[in-house]
Amino acid sequence: MKKKLIYLISLLMVFAVMFTACGKGGNGAESTDRVVLYTAASTNQCDLIQELWPTIHPDIEIEIVMAGSGELQNRIIAEAENPQGDVMMGGSYAVYTALENYLTPYSTNNIKKFVPKFKPTSDKYTPIQINVNTIIVNNKLLAKTGATVDGWESLTNPALKGNITFADPSSSSSGREQVVNMLATMNKTGKMEDGWSFITEFIKNLDGKISSSSSAITTGVVNGEYAVGITNEENVIDNIVNGADVSAVYAKEGITLRNSYCGIIKGCKNEKNARLLVDFFTSKEYQQACADRLYQRSVRSDVTFAVEGVAATEDLSAVE
Repeated sequence: MKKKLIYLISLLMVFAVMFTACGKGGNGAESTDRVVLYTAASTNQCDLIQELWPTIHPDIEIEIVMAGSGELQNRIIAEAENPQGDVMMGGSYAVYTALENYLTPYSTNNIKKFVPKFKPTSDKYTPIQINVNTIIVNNKLLAKTGATVDGWESLTNPALKGNITFADPSSSSSGREQVVNMLATMNKTGKMEDGWSFITEFIKNLDGKISSSSSAITTGVVNGEYAVGITNEENVIDNIVNGADVSAVYAKEGITLRNSYCGIIKGCKNEKNARLLVDFFTSKEYQQACADRLYQRSVRSDVTFAVEGVAATEDLSAVE
């Protein structure tokens, strides 16, 4: 009798394991009806996500939490024992390497369609966009200063002192990447660390006009608060297309083609849906919509980017 009881208990345990496995996705993640996105993306990009996601996954609700990449990075670390988000999207390489221990591996099949030089170097984070550091100029205000803006060196012209706005690199990943760009192109020795003398001169010319938010840079220049700012290319193009009297300047000394990324938060509550969201961000449909409507350059080789008067990616004066 005792042997039969032990056998029955063992059998029930086997069935319990089988039923538990059946209740999970093929990757071992539970099926749920929601996914939470932490993002540093613009309002326009979040609107596009909320428009397109339900057409592909109507049964999965997406909740979007917007903040700066630095703030989200700190939040993910603080929530490590009980993650409240599922996917982090937006932010630079520096953000994701700092978060590597807080992200879970995933490689989307869409990588097969990536431009070779932009394929991910880690399975913890996936490139989703090519960002181009661009100088935005308010044409009327710049004319009043009498200065010419054609590159990084021109931003140290005393005529522009206090009339340039820049994102604080300690809170903005785009601000950090712009500093990296200047270090790479404005040193005279081929060593990035020797570019700090230029950065010092540039910072002095800002005269304290540093913004905690990268999104405020474009707004400040378009609204006439500043003559010059440094931002991501798509922000400038969007305003030009919508009639703003601004111009995009690509620094003659060279620009770095950098990526923004996405990654799945380790221990998240909706991992199966998080994987679907990464697939969505790297899909041709979403990437083409970003190129057509948000003027973002895609990491995919099969997505077209054609804006009148804007250089093709391969024609930009890019540096490693």
